[in-house]
Formats: sequence, structure tokens, C-alpha cells
Amino acid sequence: MKKRKVSSTLIELLIVSAILSVVSLAIYGFLNSGLKIWQRINLALPEEDWDIFLNKFTRDLRNTVKFSKIGFLGKTDRLTFATIVNSQRLEKKTIGQVTYEYDPMAKTLSRMELDFSELSSGAGERPVQPIGSLGSFKFQYYIYDKDFQQYTWLDECPKGIIPLAVRINLEISHGKETRELVRTVSIPVGK
Repeated sequence: MKKRKVSSTLIELLIVSAILSVVSLAIYGFLNSGLKIWQRINLALPEEDWDIFLNKFTRDLRNTVKFSKIGFLGKTDRLTFATIVNSQRLEKKTIGQVTYEYDPMAKTLSRMELDFSELSSGAGERPVQPIGSLGSFKFQYYIYDKDFQQYTWLDECPKGIIPLAVRINLEISHGKETRELVRTVSIPVGK
């Protein structure tokens, strides 16, 4: 039997080196992209938090209901009204009270809710994690003024009236940047 020598030529060696280089670059690119995506996902973006918060605010106001036991109370820094809430206690949607309140000392806006059974039993409001980094904040209420026979924006809503719309004006501070956000939400049951 003849023994065969196993040897590689220079060309074969160059081809293997080129293939290993391409595969290594592909693996590095894949891992680098994955790391960047992971860092971006874990980065806290206040704009996203505010967008989610304002969408919930819009949904709450559009689901406002006339309910004699829960009145509409609108001030510059606090808004309370009857709406549809998810009751943890009853495990279904029901009528409840939602309150949005601005804390000027902490510069945060909180949302608190109670379903009607909790409100009747005197349970305390459950605040949701407040949203912070506010520069300024203000609620305004759009109503029809019967005396002047015109529509107008007020800083406080008169008692017993559900406004036609609510406007939220706020400034978000993020580092050195300050952004102003304004959202106006119409209320279908407003008068």
C-alpha cells in the first residue's frame, strides 16, 4: 500500500482563511446588532411613557358616563369623573371614578381609579405609578357659555356640567430638552 501525503496548498489555505474571515465578520455583526437592540429596548424613553399615559387619558375621557353618584370635577390641576374601569375586585368592566392629579412639588401626574363598589365602601384610591419630569401642567375645559352664547375654554369646569372637551397642556423635561405637549379630547356625553 502506498502512503499518501496529506498536505495543503497555499491556495487552499487562503480560501479557508477567507471563509473564516467572512463567517467571523457575520457573527460579529449579528452579535453587535443584537447588543444595540437590547440596549435600545432597555433604554427608558419618557416620550413612550407619556404616549401610553395620554392614550389612557383619551380612552378614559371618551368613556365618560353621566352618573349621579360621581360628578365631574374639573380644576386646573385635578380632574375627577365617572368612566368605565376594569374592576380587579369584580373581575369585569364597570362604572367607576378616575382621578388625574398633578403634584407641583414632585412635578408628577398621577392616575387613580376606583370602581363603584370600592367607592361605596369607602376604599382608598389606588394610584398608578405617577409619570414625572413635568415642567408645567394645566387642564382646561371647553364649555358652552349660555350667558354669552359662545363656546369658551375655562381653567375650572362649573359644577354639574360635563364639558364638551378637555385640553391637557404640559411641558416634559428630559435632561436639557423641554417639549410642550397639548392634547384635546372630546367627550361624547358633554353638554
